[in-house]
Amino acid sequence: MIKKLTSYLDYGMFAEMALVMFAFVFVAVVVRTLMTSSEVTKEQANIVLGDKAEK
Repeated sequence: MIKKLTSYLDYGMFAEMALVMFAFVFVAVVVRTLMTSSEVTKEQANIVLGDKAEK
């Protein structure tokens, strides 16, 4: 029964879906990174060096 089910699967479709998902997530991360303000970036960079508590 499992052999019958797996014989109908088209693995090329899964590869294309994975590529589309990767591209979508990559673009989302790049957009999020570029839209982060420099003030927030500086605060995040100084977390290790600062003695005050995080917000």
